[in-house]
Amino acid sequence: MVPEPPLRDTFGNYLVEEGKKNKDIIVLDADLSASTRTNKFAKRFPNRFFNMGIAEQNMLGTALGFAISGKIPVVSGFSIFTTGRAWEFIRFACHDSLSVKIITTHGGIVGEDGSTHNALEDFSLMTSLPNLTVLVPSDNIELTKILEYVFKTEGPFYIRLPRGSFPKIHDDNYNFIIGKPDILKEGKDICLIGTGYGSVLAFESASSIEKELNLSIKVINLPTVKPIDERSLLNEIKETKGIVVLEEHNIYCGFGSIIARIISKKYPKIIRFIGINNIFGQSGKRETVLNAYRLNKQELVRQIKKIIS
Repeated sequence: MVPEPPLRDTFGNYLVEEGKKNKDIIVLDADLSASTRTNKFAKRFPNRFFNMGIAEQNMLGTALGFAISGKIPVVSGFSIFTTGRAWEFIRFACHDSLSVKIITTHGGIVGEDGSTHNALEDFSLMTSLPNLTVLVPSDNIELTKILEYVFKTEGPFYIRLPRGSFPKIHDDNYNFIIGKPDILKEGKDICLIGTGYGSVLAFESASSIEKELNLSIKVINLPTVKPIDERSLLNEIKETKGIVVLEEHNIYCGFGSIIARIISKKYPKIIRFIGINNIFGQSGKRETVLNAYRLNKQELVRQIKKIIS
């Protein structure tokens, strides 16, 4: 089986195609274009690409000016540096509902780039901002659909991409609908809710766990971390006995916290959380680090057993 290309490659290629169709699209990067793959756009449209250096605040500030002037600025960099260093400027974009498209790579556990490069707090930072749509694709097919939506929709967006690739979990007929739960697998006993890699882990583990524990497991992918269509989500989980939320992020004030708030208002249920447990991620081979923090099938089995016991 041919491995899937990294999502950042799909992003870079899409930027070029979108740039051909819309001359108002400009791209700003923080001296990381080879890593974020915005170098593809830079090569094709050098007069519409701006390397802002290692100065994320300046990059976002410049993007605000472009947006006010009627351009469509795409801001790219590593997830933790873009959201962390330039949060106040992103807040300005959200305050005035400017069409700034913040599309970052190296979200979550980044592998061997160094522990400071892990982005495990960006959901907390970005979802706290009014007017900002936060999107996390789980494969290349979903990413392409998300990009199509983002570039035809006004307003500020944050899209979080990983450093590497995710396996394909959607077919070519997949239809992205903002805020809506994406049902990857039907089931009635336990519901797994994920975003990004969390959805991949849930989907790839569900069938074997069903056989192991003699359960029926439902899998929901939520590419829209904010805003979530609460009525649709509640309708999907109301008959299940328990829920496990999976995220490649700190579980303290993360995706799971948002899901728990929504569900507890209408259908209080036992909810367990798989993610990074309020610590900083370490550097190392990605699979080794994920296993060290129990973002794996074994932990999913353990949490499901806690619910059914």
